Amino acid sequence: MEAKEKLYYLVAEYINGNYNDETFCDIFTVTYDVETDYKELNSKEKLLFEELCSLTSRFSSDENDLKLNSIYVSKNEVRDKALQIKNELIK
Repeated sequence: MEAKEKLYYLVAEYINGNYNDETFCDIFTVTYDVETDYKELNSKEKLLFEELCSLTSRFSSDENDLKLNSIYVSKNEVRDKALQIKNELIK
């Protein structure tokens, strides 16, 4: 599976409940940051996946971490962005 396909797959499977938050965030971050050739993405894909990656790379389920508002993000923020991607890119 190509990295671009994997990004779509990960988002769809996460929304469907087949990945927990931590696993999804770890795999998505590595896939986007390391495996993806950004030239393979159109401008909308690049923007939305980059925005999601900026969240997945800062995900924490620890309430103390989340009190540091500008550093860590919650599962709700990750899920909201994943849902936006599903609605805009996955028909």
